[in-house]
Amino acid sequence: MTAGNTTDSRRDAGRPVRVCMLSYYYAPHYSGSAIQARNLSHHLQTRGVELFVVSANLTGSAEYELVESIPVYRLPVVKTPSLQVLSFMLRLAMFLIRRRNTYDVIHAHGTLQHTIASLVARLLGKGALLKVAMAHSDIDFKGQGRLWGRANRYLVSRFDRYIATSRIIQEEFRQHSFANGRVHLMPNGVDTDTFRPCASRAEKSQLRASLGLPDRPTVCFVGIIISRKNVDLAVRAFREVRRAQIDAQLVLVGPLPERSDAGAWRYYEELLQYVEREGLKDSVIFTGLQPTAASYLRASDVFLFPSKQEGMPNALLEAMSSGLPSVASKISGTEDLIEQGSNGFMFALQDEPAFASTLIELLRNPELAQRVGEQARRFVEKSYSLRALSARYEQIYRDLTDAHA
Repeated sequence: MTAGNTTDSRRDAGRPVRVCMLSYYYAPHYSGSAIQARNLSHHLQTRGVELFVVSANLTGSAEYELVESIPVYRLPVVKTPSLQVLSFMLRLAMFLIRRRNTYDVIHAHGTLQHTIASLVARLLGKGALLKVAMAHSDIDFKGQGRLWGRANRYLVSRFDRYIATSRIIQEEFRQHSFANGRVHLMPNGVDTDTFRPCASRAEKSQLRASLGLPDRPTVCFVGIIISRKNVDLAVRAFREVRRAQIDAQLVLVGPLPERSDAGAWRYYEELLQYVEREGLKDSVIFTGLQPTAASYLRASDVFLFPSKQEGMPNALLEAMSSGLPSVASKISGTEDLIEQGSNGFMFALQDEPAFASTLIELLRNPELAQRVGEQARRFVEKSYSLRALSARYEQIYRDLTDAHA
């Protein structure tokens, strides 16, 4: 290597890496992938990474704006549901080509809407990273139909690197023969400063008052109110808590479904009817969409998460970081996080009595709840801090940039 090349190499090593984040859903739209993209972006910015986000404009928002210091470009899509993804992919391809001089690496959060980016990256000589966050869905090519499944498999195979957020997703990659050193097992991360335990019982009581909640034992669920999140099981399990004469409340934090989504709205209405019929109206609270779940988690005593399908659930990570004992379904992601009986509890979806009996035990035994919650906090601080994960991402970006230099 010549002296001149050495100088160029050192200058390139000191230049900030530039990343184009792809997240079909992004603020103000609510989704787990959007939350992770936002949280990771903030921590990457503190490391000097230059980035911007590209999303679909599903809410009539500004086509460009700074959202909490993050530049966000929203691409218009057609309103016809069956054509939305296709129209986004076409506009995304044009956007990436037009702005090719503003980024070095493309980081796609999720598969189906972003796979066209793999071909554009190859065309332009850019690095491309794909994060798969939903098990048995994003790379379930057989379940996507014969034509689209084959096309999607080809597009996915064109990415340089992959992020599997759970061991189950990592195994899915292996089954598709994508595991030849290109797959990184990296969980979702959590901001352990924002999601932290209450310092005292008095602080928790004050926090409940500020949120307009009665000062009584609180079970919390966080997530959109839809069937996949299994909110009906949460309500049925809480009914058993009330039948056990425990004066507690269930706080369901998350956006309600849109009336335009007939199936989801019907599910929500059936939940309300059940709450009314079982006499739970004064103890089951739907908060709707909140700017952050952190205050509600800190104001709670137990976290309940009976979801049917996840990748690596943000809400569970945040609850554990907040020092809560969790009662969760045994699915992708939760199996990576929970050590049964030590830092939480998890049960098969069909074992509804176990959900209820564990809630009752934790509410009746605050010492047990505190001990399990403290273990959960230590576990997350050690392995799931966004501060540490952002450093790993930056290194992957630099490796991809060097490989395509």
